[in-house]
Amino acid sequence: MTATTPDRGAEMLAELAEMDLSAAKHVHAQLLAATEASEVADLSRSYQRASRCLRQTLALKAKLAQDPTVQRHRTPLTPDVDFLAMGRALAQEDAQFDRLGELQDAVGRLIHAEISDATLRADYVERLDVELDDWFVEPDFTTENLDVQVRRACRTLGLSGDLVSRWRDLPEAPDNPPDQEDDDPGHEASGAAPPVADTG
Repeated sequence: MTATTPDRGAEMLAELAEMDLSAAKHVHAQLLAATEASEVADLSRSYQRASRCLRQTLALKAKLAQDPTVQRHRTPLTPDVDFLAMGRALAQEDAQFDRLGELQDAVGRLIHAEISDATLRADYVERLDVELDDWFVEPDFTTENLDVQVRRACRTLGLSGDLVSRWRDLPEAPDNPPDQEDDDPGHEASGAAPPVADTG
């Protein structure tokens, strides 16, 4: 099996970023043309995911470009490559994406449980994704307690946090949120704009 060199990895990420951008543009065009509320909600969710993929690909591409291990590999005077360091970096990235998925799942459940309006749910999910883009590069992102991070996300988004202690018992957020209000009386609808983030 041929190993992927840092330069080839950068090329692949650049190509992937272009594909992510094309996908985001395609979905965005469909979103602008949509008229039905349910179609708008579904396409909004798809666009958010496509744009998130693009942001994450670009972030990883930038990280690869600044990685000193990669720079040493590209320098003719230092042909030795610290494969152990590269392995640790790849393992760290895997852990980061694992934690990212855990947080998206956990907070997604809480958003779905607390917000019944599909459009507002999409707004909260988008705000969460933008916030997690910043958290992703924090040194303790993968080691900080998951429940602590979930509480922090709820504070930042302005969610009540009443259900945080039992988020694991809540149903997973659906891939395609409904365009009508949830019949569950425990899911209170909200017609107001999402609250301002708690920066404290």
